[in-house]
Amino acid sequence: MKSADTVSLCIPLKAEYVSVVRLTASGVASRAGFDIDSIEDIKVALSEVLGKIIENQPSIDRINIDFVLQGDGISVNIDIPESIPDLFNNEEDKFALAIIKSLMDDMEMIRQDHIVITMVKKLGKAV
Repeated sequence: MKSADTVSLCIPLKAEYVSVVRLTASGVASRAGFDIDSIEDIKVALSEVLGKIIENQPSIDRINIDFVLQGDGISVNIDIPESIPDLFNNEEDKFALAIIKSLMDDMEMIRQDHIVITMVKKLGKAV
């Protein structure tokens, strides 16, 4: 079996670098075969997640983002080096979470000593 292609970014956690993540997402998703609307969905979901992380934890210096090309779509894994207790817990954040979940086919947040957010978008699946 062939391994999945992975594109990894390690960026400073600053609003100025969200555009770098969005541009990378666009290129990787295009390479995977997504149409323009699906690429925009991925970019908006990423902007929402990164915006909430920046808003809730400005003390984190850097985060890692992996774009994993799979045969049936793309998985975006955001590894936050420390736990953020209030991420997506208040009413405004729950609205952002609803937007993300409506744009992506799956979203999972695993909390341990750090947080890993995984978002999945499948090819050919209408949202």
